[in-house]
Amino acid sequence: MDFMIPSWALGVGIIIIAASIAKVVTAGLTGVSRRKLPAADADVTAEVTELRRTVDSLQQRLAEVEERLDFAERLLSKPPR
Repeated sequence: MDFMIPSWALGVGIIIIAASIAKVVTAGLTGVSRRKLPAADADVTAEVTELRRTVDSLQQRLAEVEERLDFAERLLSKPPR
């Protein structure tokens, strides 16, 4: 009995093997970075919290400066006595 594998079947087999290898490599690469994410996530969360506090502080200071500018403009717009 002469058993031969069709050439198209070999091509399909190679494609399936290549796809499986690509999936394993991709999962391995993303798995490494996912393991590092929780520590990085905590650092990023802390930094974002600090930046939000800084932005809130700057917004408050800007509001005070705007109030002072409005007051100065009102004083300057009044005619001298």
